[in-house]
Amino acid sequence: MLFLIRSHLDLSATMQARDIFDPQTVCEAAGRIETVEQLKALTLLTYADISAVNPSAMTPWRAGHLWQLYLAIYNELTRELDTDRIAGAAAGSPQRAALLEGLPRRYLRTHSEAEIDEQVSLAERSRARGVAVDIRRLDTAWRMTLAAPDRPGLFAAAAGVLSGFGMNILRGEAFSNRRGLALDAFTFSDPLRTLELNPSEVDRLRATAERVLTGRMDVKALLRNRPRIAPPSRKAGIRPTVSFNPAASQGATLIEIVTQDRPGLLYDLANAISAHAANIEVVLIDTEGHKAIDVFYVTAERKKLTPEKESMLAEALRKAAS
Repeated sequence: MLFLIRSHLDLSATMQARDIFDPQTVCEAAGRIETVEQLKALTLLTYADISAVNPSAMTPWRAGHLWQLYLAIYNELTRELDTDRIAGAAAGSPQRAALLEGLPRRYLRTHSEAEIDEQVSLAERSRARGVAVDIRRLDTAWRMTLAAPDRPGLFAAAAGVLSGFGMNILRGEAFSNRRGLALDAFTFSDPLRTLELNPSEVDRLRATAERVLTGRMDVKALLRNRPRIAPPSRKAGIRPTVSFNPAASQGATLIEIVTQDRPGLLYDLANAISAHAANIEVVLIDTEGHKAIDVFYVTAERKKLTPEKESMLAEALRKAAS
């Protein structure tokens, strides 16, 4: 809220007095806004502010101009997500420094000090057991956070556990640091209130996740019992789109998938990527109503995807999405 108060005129001023197609303008705006979350909130506030102050001012042209500026800043904020990483000694304990080394700088902008401390403890617990999983209730949803040595298929397996328990994944993040430790976090809803009404199910979900992530249980066996997905109606209206952007990062290929949201979608997409010998470096997923917007930074043999690999993945991801 303090950010929005301080910055509520920034996008308006940029549209009125700056060339929004100038890379320097976009870069400066992205530096002030810092995160995609703050960009979304500020864009909505700008639209509401202009519309309320002068209802006739928010013309279709101005709305389109605001949308173009939003897209340009969004692309700038995500452009170097997997290469703009924390380097050098970080303030705090050696355990904190070890965790932060090599994580994307976005991590510091989107996690509070208390959350970082909790994940430092989670990382320490994972050393002894191979994996550590934390599940907790939020105000209107649940969150599962895991720390484990990074490996192909790890993110897909974690998503599969939640899908197998009937949970609906709302958001997800996957990061790894220089020591090869993966930090994956899933925000999810519990449509049937299973965890709320049966507290012991929280422990069972945590134990199941740990068994799957350490290879003691096959996630596919868990998914065999998940409900069948009803085919989308003719009015669903969201056709799957898969786009590749090799220029978005120095070391990875960005894949953006927009499709109809459904149970198990994230598992199917992540599993398709892993099945084609590609590695997920960073992932940001979001759900807007019935629409899922998933962004993956992907490599193959530690390099960007080749055109041939992109072609194969495009077909596999469209099939998984639909």
